[in-house]
Amino acid sequence: MRLLYDESGRPPKSLTGPELEQLYVHPVGPQGRWLRTNFVTTLDGSIYGPDGRSGSINTESDHQLFALQRALADVILVGAGTARVEGYRAADLAPWQREVRERRGLAAFPTLVIVTATLDLDPVIARADGAASGPVIIATTDDHDAARVAPFRQAGIDVWQLGHGAVRLAELVDRLAGQGTGRILCEGGPRLHHGLIAAGLVDELAITLAPTVVGGEAPRTVHGDWIAPAQGFRPDKVLLADDQTLFLSYVAG
Repeated sequence: MRLLYDESGRPPKSLTGPELEQLYVHPVGPQGRWLRTNFVTTLDGSIYGPDGRSGSINTESDHQLFALQRALADVILVGAGTARVEGYRAADLAPWQREVRERRGLAAFPTLVIVTATLDLDPVIARADGAASGPVIIATTDDHDAARVAPFRQAGIDVWQLGHGAVRLAELVDRLAGQGTGRILCEGGPRLHHGLIAAGLVDELAITLAPTVVGGEAPRTVHGDWIAPAQGFRPDKVLLADDQTLFLSYVAG
């Protein structure tokens, strides 16, 4: 992996493993949080391939950096649609990821937080496939009664009911930061991304540009109404992998 640009002024160079890790540490500030969103997109703007999944456009270097970012996060935040399509379960980690977390004083596993107004989820998300894994939180609305919520709580999932009609995202992020889990990595989807940006909650956009063109029709990384005023971001770092994948990071402000 080669660093092409760094806002702090570091010159272009090939990165060692520890240097790459340090670049993606969440710079938690006075608010006790840093919310990074992470998306892969093709050169023609598609966030998935013909199978409707992001995995079909991922590159090997994207898999590696995706795993590193998970190793450095307290929370993996995802919308219910993405969780269903991509088959999300409670987060499990490879030994090297657990070593990173132990060395940095993080919990053994990140917490998976799924945002859903409808609760259209299977409680099986609480368990990884036979592996040790982290906790799961479902952030939903106050519109569901105790009977609707019960199967999730019985599966060991913590259910937070925040708002009517839609989840209050600012309250969710503040609550996560308030319990000491402010290193937040949002992995999709486009509607949740829209809500987070529109609410001014995104500190960093991490965009993987896969060197492919797929055509077809697919959403962009943000899907929803026009955001007004438009949210501005500035370049923070640019990396180029040996497989020609480009990694772009932009920070708010």
